[in-house]
Amino acid sequence: MSLYDVATGDAAAHVVAVARVTSAVGLGARWPGQVAFVRDDGNVVGSLLGGAFDTGLVAHVPAALAGPAGGAGVVIDLEFDRDAAERVGLPCGGAASVLVQPLSSIPPDVQADLAARRPTALVTSLDDDTFTTRGLAVDGDPTYADEGSPDSVARALLARGEPSDAVIDTGEGRVLVSVVVPTPHLVVIGSGGLAVALEAQLALLDWTCASLTRAEDGVAAVLALGPGDGVLVIDHRGEIDLPILSAALGGQVGYVAALGSRRTQEARRDRLRGAGVDEDVIARLRGPAGLDIGSRTPAEIAVAIVAEMLSVRGSAAGGALRDRGGPINASRA
Repeated sequence: MSLYDVATGDAAAHVVAVARVTSAVGLGARWPGQVAFVRDDGNVVGSLLGGAFDTGLVAHVPAALAGPAGGAGVVIDLEFDRDAAERVGLPCGGAASVLVQPLSSIPPDVQADLAARRPTALVTSLDDDTFTTRGLAVDGDPTYADEGSPDSVARALLARGEPSDAVIDTGEGRVLVSVVVPTPHLVVIGSGGLAVALEAQLALLDWTCASLTRAEDGVAAVLALGPGDGVLVIDHRGEIDLPILSAALGGQVGYVAALGSRRTQEARRDRLRGAGVDEDVIARLRGPAGLDIGSRTPAEIAVAIVAEMLSVRGSAAGGALRDRGGPINASRA
């Protein structure tokens, strides 16, 4: 469950606290943008740090709801030695800090943005004891603040269309920026074994997928997509791929790709040129789709395509980690 789910209906009425990771060292792979919710019946919805903190989260809620700052929240510092990490399924030990806040600390306008499934950044002061939280919507004021400020970092992360978090040092103290986005969605135009394999591959990421075959259905679906979503055209027919790709390239879709040979790809580009689409816009089309990993079977091609969509969402080159310098999990902010 995400913030989008708890911002509406009966779910919101039963959530009393929200928890987010403010920092983590070690512990293996990170889960950026993770949020966990504590209900009034003591159940935890969502997960932090791969589930390492879920069972102990409830015990800290009373302090968050009745703290010295009027129940504004509390930061819990955690340490996991190697044995403790292995017990909760983490690959290595480390340390983390978690902020637990009452749900009421999330402003109503932010909850409204979340209920409308608008990508939103939560900007929280960590050093003022009140953990003041405000929102920054992706369609808000486009003016950037000073470079490196919380707002400029939040807008840069929002533009990527992926869950992210970062702690920014400012003159007034540290600020936690958490970007919350809808679950990534891939629209596949066409059917067959690859479409089935893509659905299975995306399920491993908890992403969603829709396979459509009619142009009018595809255009309607594409127009509802955002920068964290994707479109893959399998169908080679011009009456299908032209309207779909025109809509995708002219909209907000972050990943636009098409399957097919070099000749098929050039024919598609010629159709787009003939329809008046600019060359710099056509350059966004990734075709042939997928990273070059030697894929042959539908399942292998699905891996290559999903990997490419991941690389686009993360603004990564898609090369081997061995060949890139710097920390493996360096912050993308």
